[in-house]
Amino acid sequence: MEQSGQPKVSINELAQQMNAQPDEMPIFYDKAEGEFIPIEDRFFRAVEDGETEEYYSTDWEKETFRKAQDIWESDKYVRIPSNFEIHEWEIMKDFCYTVDDENIRDDLLNAIHGRGAFRMFKDKIIHYGIRQDWFDFRDEQFAEIARRWCDSNDLDYTEDQ
Repeated sequence: MEQSGQPKVSINELAQQMNAQPDEMPIFYDKAEGEFIPIEDRFFRAVEDGETEEYYSTDWEKETFRKAQDIWESDKYVRIPSNFEIHEWEIMKDFCYTVDDENIRDDLLNAIHGRGAFRMFKDKIIHYGIRQDWFDFRDEQFAEIARRWCDSNDLDYTEDQ
């Protein structure tokens, strides 16, 4: 069902935004303009604390503060899924179970437990020559998360490349 007047969300762009989002800088989607807007947490804390734009000395800080205020007060923005909501470790685990070779699969599953799991996993997929398989799997998982996010926020989307 198409939302009147709203641009369609690019699944590819949304997945890229989710992938690149730092923990301290949430990204919001402007439903009216179809834009992704990253805003540092400190600006939302300032809005919540009742500060004004005069607190800031540079034009970009003032503009960012005003945007944070607009996001805080408006329902035309939706926060995209954060790293905490994406659970990349679960995606790594799911990938391990797609590997046909039982020895490789077991080695990967062992690698994702304990300290340095992400580094160990990366080293193993390079060692076994399945790095691109991982990236393809991960990209599809991010795209699926993006589709579900759009559906849950009543946003139309496009499967562009």
